[in-house]
Amino acid sequence: MNHIKSIAFTSKQPEFDFNNIDSKWCQSRHLRVFWEAVSLITPEAEKFIMRSVRAYINEPIVKENPWLEELIEEFNTQEREHTTVHTELNKSLGIHTIALRSKLEETMRRLTKTQSKLDNLAMTAALEHLFFSVIKLTFIDTNFYRDPTLDPKVLKVFMWHWCEELEHHSVSINLLSAVDKSYKTRIHAAYKVLWDFIPVCKDIIVEIERFYSPKYYRYNAAIDIAKIIGYFRKGIGVSAKYFDMNYDIIDAGEWTWPYIEEWRENVGFAGPVEIIRSDDFRIAR
Repeated sequence: MNHIKSIAFTSKQPEFDFNNIDSKWCQSRHLRVFWEAVSLITPEAEKFIMRSVRAYINEPIVKENPWLEELIEEFNTQEREHTTVHTELNKSLGIHTIALRSKLEETMRRLTKTQSKLDNLAMTAALEHLFFSVIKLTFIDTNFYRDPTLDPKVLKVFMWHWCEELEHHSVSINLLSAVDKSYKTRIHAAYKVLWDFIPVCKDIIVEIERFYSPKYYRYNAAIDIAKIIGYFRKGIGVSAKYFDMNYDIIDAGEWTWPYIEEWRENVGFAGPVEIIRSDDFRIAR
């Protein structure tokens, strides 16, 4: 018997105002560039994640467990909304074409086609855990979300997005753990993320720097990427949990619950965190 726990979550679909957003919505250059890169990366990354999880929807592991099937459907609904909203935000910031010119869509589609269904799910779990690390290290630990100088219209998008990421963070990793507990699978997935996904993200950061400062973009990119790496060097332990087969995401993530509740309230969907579990979840053989 294998019990799975999850935070109860639903898609929220708050209203956003993308009119008259100042391009200098964040006074810190390296953080503005970083979060704009995250916004540009989100649509194609989320499409890859949805494809990878949806590939299991007709598998016995899901069909024999309606509870898990419902979680996956709601997971995909949230991810689909993230894709739509960030596309609109990117257009309002005038940076949308940077993603279109990048190799991100090509890279994510190539991974879907060339990697096995299991490997794509493992990469999805790795990306979801990477986003979890991003939230902790650069959104919460820096107190970025409390910066009063930020444009509240842009901040609301990220607060809503990260609230939902923290809510459904466990779904892909629990699904992966239910179908495979191999270190080899997770190591391969981490390798593909590191060597296929991360370099494209770096290129997008460089292009954002070029967009804002054509003359000094290489210098600015080097400085800002170094600052961003500095945040992640402090969180190696967080990222390494992806390789821990006994890692209880829900218990370990209890510290995030006050943030989820605060951000839910800030986007108009107040409510306490509720933990649900599938007591009769069975691994299909």
